[in-house]
Order: sequence, then structure tokens, then C-alpha cells
Amino acid sequence: MSPVLAIAAAGLAALLAWPLTRWLGRGAGWPLAALYLAGAVALLPPISRALSGMPDRVVRIPWVPARNWTLDLFADPTGLFFAMLALVIGAIVLVYSTSYLPGRAVLSHAGGGSGGGRGGPQHYGFYQLMTLFTVSMLGLVLTDSLVLLFVCWELTSLASFALIANSGRKAYSSAFRTLVVTFLGGLALLAAVVAIWLRTGATSISGALVHNVWSTDPKFTAAIAVLVALAAFTKSAQFPFHFWLPDAMAAITPVSAYLHAAAVVKAGIFLLIRFSPIFHDVAVWNALLVTVGMGTAVMAAVFALQKTDLKQLMAYSTVSQLGWIIATIGIGTQAALAAAALHTLAHALFKSGLFMLVGVVDHEAGSRDIRDLGPLWRRMPWTFGATVLGAAAMAGIPPTLGFVSKESMLTAFGEAAGGNSVAVTVLLAAAVVGAILTFLYCARIVMGGFLGLYRQDRGLEADGVTPVADVHEAPVRLLLPAALPAVIGLPLALVVAILDAPMGAIARAAAGPFGWLPLYHDKIARPALPADFDPADLEYEPHLALWHGFTLELGLTALILVVGALLVWQRRVLDRALDRDLLPFTGAEVLESMMRGTVSAGRALLRPTASDSPARHAGALIATVCVYGVGLGAWAFATGATLPARVGDLDRTIDVVLLIVVVLSVIGLCTARSRLAAVVLLSAVGIAVTIQIFGLGAPDVGMTQLLVEALTIIMFMLVLRRLPKDFIAPTRPRRTAAIVLGVASGLVATAAALVFSGRRERSPIGMYLLENGPDITGGANVVNTILVEFRALDTFGEVSVLGVAGIAILAVLGSVRSRASNNTVDNQDDDFLPGTEQATGEAETALEDADRNTMPLRLLSRGVAPTLAVVSVLLLWRGHNEPGGGFIAALVASCAFALYYLSRESDSPVSKPSTPVMFIGGGLILAGLTGVGGYALGEFLEPAHWYILGQHISSALFFDLGVFFGVLGLVMTAFNTLGAEGTAVDAVPGTDQTVEASR
Repeated sequence: MSPVLAIAAAGLAALLAWPLTRWLGRGAGWPLAALYLAGAVALLPPISRALSGMPDRVVRIPWVPARNWTLDLFADPTGLFFAMLALVIGAIVLVYSTSYLPGRAVLSHAGGGSGGGRGGPQHYGFYQLMTLFTVSMLGLVLTDSLVLLFVCWELTSLASFALIANSGRKAYSSAFRTLVVTFLGGLALLAAVVAIWLRTGATSISGALVHNVWSTDPKFTAAIAVLVALAAFTKSAQFPFHFWLPDAMAAITPVSAYLHAAAVVKAGIFLLIRFSPIFHDVAVWNALLVTVGMGTAVMAAVFALQKTDLKQLMAYSTVSQLGWIIATIGIGTQAALAAAALHTLAHALFKSGLFMLVGVVDHEAGSRDIRDLGPLWRRMPWTFGATVLGAAAMAGIPPTLGFVSKESMLTAFGEAAGGNSVAVTVLLAAAVVGAILTFLYCARIVMGGFLGLYRQDRGLEADGVTPVADVHEAPVRLLLPAALPAVIGLPLALVVAILDAPMGAIARAAAGPFGWLPLYHDKIARPALPADFDPADLEYEPHLALWHGFTLELGLTALILVVGALLVWQRRVLDRALDRDLLPFTGAEVLESMMRGTVSAGRALLRPTASDSPARHAGALIATVCVYGVGLGAWAFATGATLPARVGDLDRTIDVVLLIVVVLSVIGLCTARSRLAAVVLLSAVGIAVTIQIFGLGAPDVGMTQLLVEALTIIMFMLVLRRLPKDFIAPTRPRRTAAIVLGVASGLVATAAALVFSGRRERSPIGMYLLENGPDITGGANVVNTILVEFRALDTFGEVSVLGVAGIAILAVLGSVRSRASNNTVDNQDDDFLPGTEQATGEAETALEDADRNTMPLRLLSRGVAPTLAVVSVLLLWRGHNEPGGGFIAALVASCAFALYYLSRESDSPVSKPSTPVMFIGGGLILAGLTGVGGYALGEFLEPAHWYILGQHISSALFFDLGVFFGVLGLVMTAFNTLGAEGTAVDAVPGTDQTVEASR
């Protein structure tokens, strides 16, 4: 249960972050750091057991018991290693933040005062998002579930985006670009996870790793390897996705120190190591990781040498160091994987420390630009010393941990490509070039940040920069947490042999799934061993040390240091050579250009319907249907297709009568000039169709159609009173186009009705539902059980659409005042329907006395409205067995509200502005919770059945109740927004649109 305790500690930190920040301000970092360390302590026992050969089994947390789905936590060496990094470095960064963050001012830039006081709003966001990110990171590295792996991967992307954006408005664009890039990687990982799931049938990572598909299908293996590598490249900022990390330096220093040194960028490294057991000997994996990794390492190092902002320099150096690690993972041997893990540790330490030390310099000197920084080493000796040690570790100078890890990587490169001498030579040459460039940018950090050489090169004192004499050493509470990870690499290098066991355990786990997975997972049998399996692979352990004698790697290190020192001596020549744009564009500019192109393409596709005219929107859709219909007819004619015979005698006299009514009504509708006449004729079409539905024996559908027609008429009238009473006469071309389109669509629709109706028996699924539905659901109303049980997901989607429509009505109409409240109508005429606020004083006398006019309806509503409410409840209750259900019940209740509205003397809302929102939201939540509850039985929205006092109750009733509230909220929204006089009511409480008193 130790992984559970670690995640629980981080989760508790996330829960307490907000109240602790309100209470302690920036000091909330102390208790949050204590919780992080408690989580790290909880991981020590499983680490000890894993290293001793007695690891913990997978911890299973039931998720969907009926489907046997669990959220598995996996305490293997790789996951425990990355979890410890996230917790320990996270605790150090949180302690650093207690002094770095400003006491009162909003966090708007990397600097800031260190005074006391309670934190501002962004303090809340910083600690809350940092802890949420840590929970996501722990879930990512400790899970054995493919699903949870992907979910936590995306959560780390979201948390990273939010942390960058939380640093201020200037960081918004950078945060968005970061989100776009990392989400592209998320899509690649999603494709890989789904493909693995479908092909192996395993939802666990360990189960997928031991499947035989990886040895029997090399093409599938190569494809998944590429997808996983692409996902990791986006997260670890490798070419061509490298630009997001320097772009993300808009974030404040604690965010950079954690996310971009020890956390989010390490998620990509973790993913590669996690899947190395199946890909470590796949050629495309090896080639892709080695070439992209080492190419990125060299490229980013060159870019780092061009930067004068220390934080930007750190960013490119991070990209370069990550390239080293990824290239080493690509070698695939156990020695290479152990070296990659060791450099991951070294990099997390020295890079997080260097980021925080740069923040210390900025905090005290007021600048990060090496052209503005003077010789600070005398004024800030402790900061200078810590920075030198951190830079030495990054440059691989002995006796630091970075030196040991770099030597290990060079050794691994010498074993690359199966001993191919040409490939080994090229790789080692690239590594030497990359290491020399690393030495140079490390020297640039020290000489530019503390020796003031670049300020001297400019030969001027920069305006607005704190004079060196005014700079002082940082307080211990700020300096100590920043210096600790940068300095600790020195003593660790002296006792580096203690890391043999953990690095060896990671290497053994990452170099092949044979033998180790069954130790952790009681569901996995030991897989068959390959013919070339060497038992010694299960016993591999590196021998890490500062001194291995006079070796090739030591000679290369000496060459790197000598050449690097000579180039530092000639740094002016190098700076002049690099003082230019190496490329005519940046990665961020390319992404922005692609995004603009996508937007432009979308606008081009939208242009045909980019109009407020409903005719233009409907015309495009109808024309598309006509094209499909004509094309299908032409294909049938060309192929000589024949229609099957009609089934039975389906013609009835009543159908002919109703057809005549519909045809005459439609002709009248198309020729009517009056909007009111058009509404009446359209209603006649609806009523005729309703009669036919009842005649066909579908009372549920007929009742729904009838109630919709009644409510639609009222809504039409509410709209018509604000419109001219007559349609505007169309131009001749528009009328001609409308006639052609109308006739064509009518012919296509008629042909489709004749072709597809009445020419087949009931479908097998239809017969199955009719015959077995009552037994399966316990409900006799098959129509209702289909809607709320068999196809409940469709219904949930439809109710969601209705809810969105209601919110859209509130948002649009709630922000637009009516013409009566915004405009003074000086010259009113009879273009508006009588009886509205636009009407002139010539309105009918009966409508001038609202009290007498509404008296009959008020008397009627006293008896009818309660009756409708009772009928609504009965329809909801009996819908499972008799005609009814949540949708019909909501329409009946809506009719009660309609009657209530029509009987009132004034145009006023039927409820408070917040009531429809609560109904819509509450209905969707209730329906959604009912669906989630279905997981207890096996499927989303799968109903549960109970018998209470002999009465059968189904959870579908609660789903139906959610439908009821959603539909009722939508209708109430329409009445409130369309029916209130003077202005549409508030869409959302708290906006500046208020409800005016009705006149």
C-alpha cells in the first residue's frame, strides 16, 4: 500500500493547498513540502524490498467491479525512482517558493519581493496547481493501467499549461503553444494505448509487455514504437518539438525548476524507459531515439550559446541534456539504460538547482541578462560557489555526479549499433561535439552570471540595472533550497557506488520483461524465454565509480575539457560567429503559422454559410441532401438496381386525407406573406402529422408531437410580436433558387420515403427488443425502455444537446436587450403585430385591458395547472410500463408553465433567472450520475432494479427524472428570455444584465 500512501500524501497536499495558502500565504509551501517528504518516506519500504528481490505486488483499486476493471499501482524500480524525484525535488522547490514568491504582490514576473504578508490570488493558483501536477505525475509513474497512464499523461499537460499561464498575461501565448505541442503527443500516446489494448486484450502495462505480439508482428511493434517515441519527444522537448520548453520560460522560476528540470520533461523519459522492455532491441526505436536525441543535444547546445538570458540558456541546456538521455535510452543495452537513469538523476539535481540559483540572481540583482550582470561573485559568494558546482556537474567535470553519468553514457555509446565501428565512431564524435558545446554554455553561465565578462565586453554600464555595490547575498532561506540539489552531486559522486543497486534494478527492468514482471503481478505467468536469452541479464549490476583507470571515455573527457577551455579562451570569436540567426524562423513561429493556416482553412470552409440568414444555412444542408439523393438515384439507374416488393397492405384512406391537408398547408405556407398565417399553416402540418402518428399506434410519439406543437406555437408568437407582421418580398433570383431547391428536395424526400419505407420486415434488433425487452427491463413500454435503458447513451447525448441549447439561449438573448429598451421608436407603423410593445396606440381595445383579457385564462389555470402537474408526475412514474416518460412529463409540466405565463397580466419571467440553469444543470448531473452508477453493474448507464414494498423500481427512473428537469429547464429558459418584456432576463446570475420590472 506504500504507493497508495505516497499518492494519498500528494492528494492531501492538493486538498489543503487552497486553505493553507489563505492562512499562511506563501508560507503554505512548508506544510505542503512536509507532505511531499512524507510521501517519499512512504516509498522507502517498497524501494528496499524491490532492491532486495522481494518486491511488492501490484496494488489493485477496484474501479468497475462487474467488469473486473481496476486501477493498478505498480511499485517497480522505474516507477519508484521517478516518484522519488517528483516528491523530493518537489519538496525542495516548495520550500524555495516560500521565500521566492512575493509576499503581497501578484506573481507577474520571475522576480519579486520577499516581504511577508498573505499571498495574492496567484499564490493560490501556484500551490494548488503544483500539488495537482504532482498527483498526476505520481499516478503516471506508479500505475500499471494503460488507461490511467494516458489520463495522467494528459493531466500533467493540463497542469503544466495552467502553471505557465498562472505566471501572468505575458505567459498566455507560451502556455497555449505548450499545450498544443504536448496534446499532439497525447494523441500519439492515445493511438498507441488503444492499439495495444485492442491487439493484446490487456488493460495493464505489465500484461501488455509480456504479450507475444511484440515478437510475432514486427510491423505492429515498429508502429507502436514510433507512436510512443513521438509522444515522449513532445513531452521531453526533442526536435522538432523542442521549442516549447524555451517558450515556457515565461513561467516563474519555481515552475521552471520543477516542471522543466525534474517533472514534466522527465515524463517523456519515463515513458521511454517504461516501454523499453519491448522496444529496446527494435531497430526503428534505436535509430529514432539515438538520431533525434543526439541531434537535439547538439542543436540545442548551439542555441544555448546564443542566449544572453540565463533562464533561456538554462532552457536550451535542458533540451540538450534530455537529448543525451534519450539517445542513451535508444542504445537499448542494460549498461545504456543504467547510464540514462543515472544521468536522469544527475540532471534533475543540478538543473533544478541551477534554475533556482538563476532565480536567486534575478531576485537579488534584478536581471537575468548576462550583458547587464556585473562581477557578482564577490557580492554573492555562496550563490557563486553553488552555481559553479552545478555547472561543473552539467559539464561533466570530475569529481561530480555529472562526470560519472557522462562517462557512463560515453561507455554506452561505444557499445552502440552492435559493434558497428562506423556507427560507433559517428555517435562518439557527435557526443564529443555535444559535450564540448555543453562545457561552453556552462562556462557562459558562470562567466556571464558572476564574472561580468559579457558586461565588460559591451563596455558600458546598463541603465536600470542594480549596481554591483548594491547587490548582496541572498538570505539563507532562499539560497539553501536552491543550492542543495546543485551541490549534492559532489558528495554523491564520492559515494556513487551506493547507486549501483537502484540503477541496476532499473536497467534490468527496462532491458527486457523476462523474469521480473511475475515478481510484481500475480496474474502474469513467467513468459517464455527467447532462444538468445542470457540468464546473466537478470543479474546485471553496474559498477559506478569516479575512477575506472585510463579508458577511452577518460581520454574523450580530457579532450572535451581541453578543447572546451581553448574555445572559452577564444569566446569572443565564437560569440561573433554565433551572433546571427541560424534559421530564418523559430519553432514557435512555425507553430503560430500552422495555427493561423488552420484557422484560415476553417474560415474558408465556413464562408459558404457564414451568414445570419437561416435560409443560407438550411440551403447548404438541403442542397447537400439533394446531391446525395440524385447521386444515389443515378447509381441505382446505372446498375439496374430494383426495389423489393412492399410488405403488406399499408395504404389507408386516412393517409390520403392527411396527405392532402399537409400538401395544401405547405403550399399555403410557401405563398403566405403574413408571418402569423405562416405559423398557423405550419401548425396545421404538425397537427396532421400528429394525427397520423396516433393512427399508426404510437401514442408516446404522438403525445410528444402534440405537446411540442402546442409549445412551439406559443414560442412562435413570442418571437412574432417583435417582428414585422409580413415577410420581406424576396428578390427574383432568390425566389427562383428557393423554388428549385424546394422542388428538388421534395422529390428526393418523396423518392426516399417510397424507397426506404414499407419494403422490409421488422429488423432483427427491433424484434429482439419487442420480444425480450419487457423481460430484460421489467418494463412493458418498449419505446421508453429503449430510450432510457437500451439506448440511454443516445438519450443522454440528446438531453445534453438540449441543455447546451438552453445555455446558448441564456448567453445570447441574455446579453441582448430588446429593441424596446434600447431604441426609441419614433415612427412606428403597422409593420409590427398589434398588442406588442412596438405597436402604436391603435391596438385593439380588448388588448389594452390586460386584466380583463387574461381573466378567463387565470380562472382556467387555477384548475388546469395543478391537474397538468399531477398528470406530469403520473406520466413520469408510469413511463416504464405505459405511455409516458421523462420527456413527455416535462412537456406536460411545460404546458402548465405556459398556461401560467399566458394568464399573467404582464410579460414577466415564469421563474427566477437561476431556476432554469439549476434545472438544466441538475438534470444533466442526475442523468450523468445515474450513468456512472451503472458502472457498479458493468456498463455506463446500465440500470439497476429493486423492489420496494412490492413495487418494481429501476434506476432508469432517476435517469428519466434527469431528462425531465433538463427539458423543463430548457422550456422555462425560452419563456424567460423570449417572454419577458423590455429585456431578456439574466442568462447567468452575476452578470450585468438584470431583469427589468415588467411594464
